[in-house]
Amino acid sequence: MNVAFNTAANSMIAAQNQAHEAGAQMVRHAAQGQDIIQPAVAIIKAEKTHAASAAVMQTVSDMTDRLLDIKV
Repeated sequence: MNVAFNTAANSMIAAQNQAHEAGAQMVRHAAQGQDIIQPAVAIIKAEKTHAASAAVMQTVSDMTDRLLDIKV
């Protein structure tokens, strides 16, 4: 269970970093008059990845709770 939780947590951190970088890239592109579609897509992708990882963490937490209820 800890492996799944840690993997999801690391994925959330990576998604946050990707969103941060894509936001910075969007600002740079906008300032230079370049297309901002790709950075915007990258931000949405990072948001979806973050949400999916949060769902995995919630599932792991729920499963752990149920296992503890069974043992107790």
